[in-house]
Amino acid sequence: MLLNGFFANLFLIYSLADVTDAQRLADSAAKWKVAREMCGNSYQYKVVRSSFTGARSETTIIVRSGKVIERRLEASKPPMPGQPAKLETEWVEKGAEIGTHKSEVEARTVDELYGIAGKLVEASVPANHVRSLGIDKNGLLHHCFLRDKRIADDAPITGFGPIELDLRAKP
Repeated sequence: MLLNGFFANLFLIYSLADVTDAQRLADSAAKWKVAREMCGNSYQYKVVRSSFTGARSETTIIVRSGKVIERRLEASKPPMPGQPAKLETEWVEKGAEIGTHKSEVEARTVDELYGIAGKLVEASVPANHVRSLGIDKNGLLHHCFLRDKRIADDAPITGFGPIELDLRAKP
């Protein structure tokens, strides 16, 4: 009887975790709606990727009035031991050029990222995978992805990794 109660509680906790992710995302989306209005739907965000080798890239997406107007990639090669990685601009896309370079980071608005997160939170997690939903200290979306637990380093993800959202107005 105790064992059955344990498994019932375990199932309840697992089910609540799924509901919690959905609720956390819904609460975050409501905060995003307010923040989006306050910044005039103009903002930028950065996606930073790094490898165990020390290679690093930063992709910046700039949004004005709800439209992506620029995507920029800065990258570094693995640095010499003890040296910082030096980022260099690889390319900048504007206007009709946006999306013409191959990149791990697509030119999306934060609204689109919330849409992706919603689909991932609603879907069941495949075997040997884990879902991660991150909300930042302001209650806004930070990341949402699925990752294969069997891969230790540089595992590919479905969804999107951490974003650094900047709501301050830019010239």
